[in-house]
Amino acid sequence: MGRITFWWLFAILMIIYIIGLPIDIMDVDSAQYASISREMTESGNYLHVTNYGRDYLDKPPLLFWVTSLFFNIFGYANWSFKIGSFLFTLLGVFSTFRLGKLLYSERVGRLSAIILFSSQSFFLFNNDVRTDTILTSAVVFAIWQIMEWLYSHKWKWIIGAAVGIACAMMAKGPIGIMVPVLAVGSWIVGTGRWRDVFRWQYLVILFLVALFLAPMLYGLYTQFDIHPEKEVPMVTPNGLSNERNVSGLKFYLWTQSFGRITGENVWENGAGKFFFVHNFLWSFLPWALMFVVAFFGRIISVFKATKDKSQMPELLTLGGFVLPFIALSMSSYKLPHYIFVIYPLAAILLASWWDEIWEKEIKSLKVTSVIFQCLIGIVTLAAIGLIYFWVFPNNSWLPAIVSAIFLLVAFYFLLNTFRRKQNLIVGSVLFSIAANLAMNVWFYPNIMKYQPGSSTAFAVKELNLDTDKLYSYGFTAYSYYYYSGELPKNTNRFKLAMSVYEQGEVYVVTRSEAFSKMDNDFTFQVLKKIEGYPVTLLSMKFLNPKTRDESLRDVYILRVTGFKENSKFAEMAAQKKASK
Repeated sequence: MGRITFWWLFAILMIIYIIGLPIDIMDVDSAQYASISREMTESGNYLHVTNYGRDYLDKPPLLFWVTSLFFNIFGYANWSFKIGSFLFTLLGVFSTFRLGKLLYSERVGRLSAIILFSSQSFFLFNNDVRTDTILTSAVVFAIWQIMEWLYSHKWKWIIGAAVGIACAMMAKGPIGIMVPVLAVGSWIVGTGRWRDVFRWQYLVILFLVALFLAPMLYGLYTQFDIHPEKEVPMVTPNGLSNERNVSGLKFYLWTQSFGRITGENVWENGAGKFFFVHNFLWSFLPWALMFVVAFFGRIISVFKATKDKSQMPELLTLGGFVLPFIALSMSSYKLPHYIFVIYPLAAILLASWWDEIWEKEIKSLKVTSVIFQCLIGIVTLAAIGLIYFWVFPNNSWLPAIVSAIFLLVAFYFLLNTFRRKQNLIVGSVLFSIAANLAMNVWFYPNIMKYQPGSSTAFAVKELNLDTDKLYSYGFTAYSYYYYSGELPKNTNRFKLAMSVYEQGEVYVVTRSEAFSKMDNDFTFQVLKKIEGYPVTLLSMKFLNPKTRDESLRDVYILRVTGFKENSKFAEMAAQKKASK
């Protein structure tokens, strides 16, 4: 891929990413991380992580530290929450370029970077920000730094490797060192450079990693390990319960990661052993189909090279992809984004394979590439059409026309692949641009209107309610706390009755399931009805405009002014009044 073409595609992709930064933050995980970061910013306690004022022991703190930094500088905004992760994304793309260049050539490096930057996975976790965004970039950065050191033995690469591994571990835990070890170890096996297994400098890397991890480990130790009397919410075979004698260090270094494989961590969601296979096929679009061909092509090359070691391809990308993929597949709890950490290696593997078949003029594989990418283009066209004219059909002509232009240009380039080989890449990237333009300009802004937490927070501000008198009954959402800045005041009907009696008038946020219970006992006025849906759990029932209303769970904002005559709370209030 030429430099000019690369920079044009990169610039357009950057615009699409930037368009997504102001989109509202999604429940559950992303909004939880935003609310934790806000809580950290306002408390000023950066060593002890809390959630709703309670001790939090699930994810390491790097994402919260990074986000809190930008909150302190720019204030609370959608883009200030996402910008730290986006900057790490750029670091990951750059590291992928440098690693691809180091292993192959600058051309392969550029192609690897553009494949990764245009993949659906990277767009997804920059909209729905997770700890994996930082993890993925820190891991590929660490692998690049280690490989640079193995090639040149300069000490600056040792320090860079330690920084990368430490950041990865502070983002998601021990997987941050596991993936680099498996990837670099595979490269050593493939090259036969066994002397690189026993370099004493590895001890220096481990020492520096431990040094960089020290603040986080100290925070875990002082928050949990020296307080065995603390009751910490933990997942047990009997469900969530408050446990004592919880070691933050053990949980972080072992239970949360390796415990999912050994069974010590009882989190389980019933995902099968092949869960990541079908998730890879959508999350690595528009490159997934050709990666499958490249993957098996690389495996065949490895088997052929067993007879002639000089023909052995590099195994860093193959081993670095396969071994973590298998390890993660053994986990009892799986989510699609868990395998995104190995996508930079997948991008380099595909880029190097594609470069090779074009150099060797293998016509059958060229034709296969064009056919597969055309199929992806047709699917993209259908998806974009559904987004604009079926899911949310609301006179969306301008963005639809822009997306259509990108699609037409994409097909033009794709069908002219044999005139110039990079046309295949240009067309495929344009498919991604067209699809994610539709997502960021039209789809996400429309579905976020249905997110109950953020919509309720905006409504409370619009109604200018006295938050001292505002309670939650049967309703909670991390996005509500983040956007309102108020810790949830959860209540039950008895406590609510006492508040009504003492304050005369209160405000209540409640879901439709609890609304009927309120209607039995209290007199109230409905100030706002909000149509809600868990937007990260999309279903055909919700996407279909004809059945959407059936899938909604309404949220109500009520002004509660008293009790109904036959209510037990009315009797209680009368007795209290008489006793005075």
